[in-house]
Amino acid sequence: MDTVMPVVDAVNAYVIGAVRREITERRAERATGMDKTQWQATFGPYLERTFATGRFPALSTVIRDGVHLDADQTFRTGLDFLLDGIQARISS
Repeated sequence: MDTVMPVVDAVNAYVIGAVRREITERRAERATGMDKTQWQATFGPYLERTFATGRFPALSTVIRDGVHLDADQTFRTGLDFLLDGIQARISS
C-alpha cells in the first residue's frame, strides 16, 4: 500500500495535468478565434525577433528543431516516461 498510493497519485496528477492543458488550449482557441496554425502564424514573427537576440538559445533550438508531437502523442510519451520512472523506482 505504501507504494501503490503514491503511484496512483502520480498517474492521477499526470492525467489531470494533461486534461487541464488540453482544456486551456481549447479555451484559448475559442477566446481568440485562432487555431494552432493561425496562432503560430501570428506569433511566429515575435518569436523570431526574440530568438534573434540570442538570449534564449535553448528555447530557440526546441522550437525550431524539436519534435512537435500532437496531443495524443505527447500524452502517451509523457505517460511512458512516468511509468518507466515508476518501474525503475520499484525495481531498485
